[in-house]
Amino acid sequence: MNLDITIHKGRTDRPVIIFIHGLGVDKGFWTDPVNTKVLGGSIPMKTFAATKPQPLSTHNSSKITVGDMPSSIENLWTATIKKGFNAICWSQARPVGPINIAVSELHEIFIQTKKLFTGKSVVLVGHSRGGLIARKFMENIYPEIKGLITIATPHDGSSLSHIGKYLTPLAPAVKKILPVHAHGTAADILKRINDLLDGTALKELLPGSAFFKTLNDSSVPGISYLSFGGTTTKLLTIYVWSRKENTLYPKPVITIPDSLMKIIPSKIIPDEIISGKGDFMVTAKSAVMPWSSNHINVRSDHIAISWNKTVINKTIELIDKI
Repeated sequence: MNLDITIHKGRTDRPVIIFIHGLGVDKGFWTDPVNTKVLGGSIPMKTFAATKPQPLSTHNSSKITVGDMPSSIENLWTATIKKGFNAICWSQARPVGPINIAVSELHEIFIQTKKLFTGKSVVLVGHSRGGLIARKFMENIYPEIKGLITIATPHDGSSLSHIGKYLTPLAPAVKKILPVHAHGTAADILKRINDLLDGTALKELLPGSAFFKTLNDSSVPGISYLSFGGTTTKLLTIYVWSRKENTLYPKPVITIPDSLMKIIPSKIIPDEIISGKGDFMVTAKSAVMPWSSNHINVRSDHIAISWNKTVINKTIELIDKI
């Protein structure tokens, strides 16, 4: 199996962490968050770390902005490497394919991990669907695995795909909010997100799907379990520049998902995109691993949770004990 793998060799006395990315992304989610794109390849990941733009006193060629972008992001991957842990991750060959295909790839990664890091304890860390890939893999018992950490994983499923069919028709309403020069960008983002939500891979994550009916893992003595959920749904704000005398000021014109919720029928708005209940993709309730000895909710959305300080610190705290 020819997989795109990144390997980091840390200290010899440290365990090895296998990082598993979620739906519709690649290993760059972990290894290169500044340059990779998410949500169907429509939005740079660093957008979710953007801060409100500051007024400009000079000419600005861009008419819209999502804020000031960071030049670097310390996420869970970089933080664990700094602590001397060994780490490995790969890009799933079919990131929107069936979970079982990703599970077979994880099996290959696990075999290579044992060869490269002989005798070391292994910890699986999965973001979103990656946590379910890990759980399906762990239906078989592997003595080397000493920890499972899931981040924003829909253990009880996600109903977000139900609203996919509403997104494309929203384009005309969004165009009324945005200036003319931003119409093409908005339409492209909505289409890509709609394609992702309407795909068969996300339907596999619906509550009560065949995948969940056949998932047959259980708590294993000697393995440490930890799960995280997010409770903030705000993904990004789009600003337009407004000139006052010689200064440009950012004016927010649309916030996702809040602006969309105003034009989506209230009866079909799922908890996943209601602030306080979800992180835009997964509810905090669904993110609880069934037998996790510790579950932590953090104020973060589905993407930014990968560099949330609490997630990083608590994860490292657990792996330090393995």
